[in-house]
Amino acid sequence: MDNDAPTIPAGFEPLPEMTTIPLVGSIACGTPITAEENVEARIGIPAAWNADFALTCKGDSMAPRYQDGDVVCIRCQPEVENGQIAAVRIGEEATLKRFYQEGETVTLVPVNPAYTPLVYRGPELSDMQIEGRVVGFCRGE
Repeated sequence: MDNDAPTIPAGFEPLPEMTTIPLVGSIACGTPITAEENVEARIGIPAAWNADFALTCKGDSMAPRYQDGDVVCIRCQPEVENGQIAAVRIGEEATLKRFYQEGETVTLVPVNPAYTPLVYRGPELSDMQIEGRVVGFCRGE
């Protein structure tokens, strides 16, 4: 037994292994906004999230799940399953929405019922790219 190992008091759990990822800008949680790709800071997150970068939410279309000012952590992947929340680039704009695809139609659905889904078909899809899916988030006070 290692006598130098710290003792964890009852009722407390050790912190998970942490890593850092770049906070690279903002993402619209409303109507799409111009995407920004400048590293603003590096933030600490649990390593188990396997996130590649983070974005600050702007707007309330994903409320109450993600609120204005929350930081969402994204794992880079070119495809997501129907119903997953994805960071999607449409031309030079990016938005955070629940993603659904059926054939040649993609529907981006907000969580907040006050917003209507965004629907893209056929040639409009050539301007669309999935940046990745949300794997975690951080909420300030």
